[in-house]
Amino acid sequence: MLSVALLSGVSAQAQARTVPAFSEQELYPGGQATARRVAQRTFIHPAGNVPTIQQLDFWDGFSFFRDPWVASPAITKDRDGLGPLFNARSCKTCHNDGGRGRRAKDGELAPPALLFRLLKTNTWGVDAHYGGQLQPNAVRLSHHTLSKPVLGEGNVRVHYETIQGYYPDGTAYSLIKPSYKIEQLSYGSFEADTVISARYTPAVYGMGLLDAISEQDLFAQQDIADEDQDGISAKYNLVTNIKTGQPSIGRFGFKGLHATLEQQIAGAFVNDIGITNPLFSQETCTNVQHACKLAASIDPKGTLDIPKKLHDLTTYMGQILAVPKARDLSSDKALQGRALFYQLQCHVCHTPSYITTKDYPVAALQAQKIYPYTDLALHDMGEGLADQGRENLALGSEWRTPPLWGIGLQQRVQGYQAFLHDGRARTIEEAILWHGGEADKTKHRFMGLSTNERNALIYFLKQI
Repeated sequence: MLSVALLSGVSAQAQARTVPAFSEQELYPGGQATARRVAQRTFIHPAGNVPTIQQLDFWDGFSFFRDPWVASPAITKDRDGLGPLFNARSCKTCHNDGGRGRRAKDGELAPPALLFRLLKTNTWGVDAHYGGQLQPNAVRLSHHTLSKPVLGEGNVRVHYETIQGYYPDGTAYSLIKPSYKIEQLSYGSFEADTVISARYTPAVYGMGLLDAISEQDLFAQQDIADEDQDGISAKYNLVTNIKTGQPSIGRFGFKGLHATLEQQIAGAFVNDIGITNPLFSQETCTNVQHACKLAASIDPKGTLDIPKKLHDLTTYMGQILAVPKARDLSSDKALQGRALFYQLQCHVCHTPSYITTKDYPVAALQAQKIYPYTDLALHDMGEGLADQGRENLALGSEWRTPPLWGIGLQQRVQGYQAFLHDGRARTIEEAILWHGGEADKTKHRFMGLSTNERNALIYFLKQI
């Protein structure tokens, strides 16, 4: 069995120096804002240090996350405005219990938790007929101005190819590679240079803490030209902050599309549910979707579907949605896996910790030592995961490093699990084996470990 030292090409003494001493703080990945109890049936818990009176706003915001929206006009004035085109009727549909929705099974139409961005191959843009995201559902309205019903844009059927492989020690493994078949497009064909990119909705806990990391701390990790020659080229997607109009780091979304958590939530409202809001006030209907535009004009309110007060409540709920506690990190097996995490250089992209800014708008999230295990940067993950499209500065093979906190609780809390941007990985092990590009060397170091070592690393990841 090859040792980790031989696999990484450095001495055991040098590797030992790269592994920081374990700290009890790691058991509280959200700092004082960590959830007060370990998640059992749901990830929906307010930050542990939020005063009781402010928790009332959290639960008010949660009601707009949980409850379904209906088409306008309707008797329920705080809940109407759905569509005209949409992917789901509520946030909870895709982010089940604050985690991830169910992944697609082979041969099924994509469920709401698996949506599809429409990208261009050579430039940043959207499809002229369908916009930036495929929306399979449409509202049903009866109105004298509507001569034709609004039609959902189309569906996607998911299939998987099984790929067999072997570790160097002869242990077999299998991966599944998804493919997508577009069905029942309602507004003609996509443009010739349009490609689809699958996005399996992420867990939403801890996003306020990610929002509270300073841009200065993130930019300090950028290394586009790989000047330190470690083979890793961290790059940040620069996007427009809708509120300020200024370029900012895109820290949310699988390609880093949104600069702030508020913007991410507002974008999900308009693209996923069809709810216009203070940041995105225009419906997503394209110029060829005439019934969609007519349906949007029927709303007698003539205002945003979600006013600023409700938008702010939903944003606040997202900000203080607590990270779950870490679990068995001080056991021998977890400490062995933790050492391997550093020795294999996983921490270079999955940056373990930060201290959040002192001036973040939510006091409970200020100056917290957190352990998200992400640099929030784009990295080339290889052709195996590439989508061939562009999203601002993000190329087809580049994906934002996802946070790892709570990753081991999916099965326990939700009864199922799936990983990576499109849900193709059924286990954490499979997710590691899909790593390519800049992460290819680290993947092969992992493959060269003994079975016990691989199990220890995965055990550590399940505890953080």
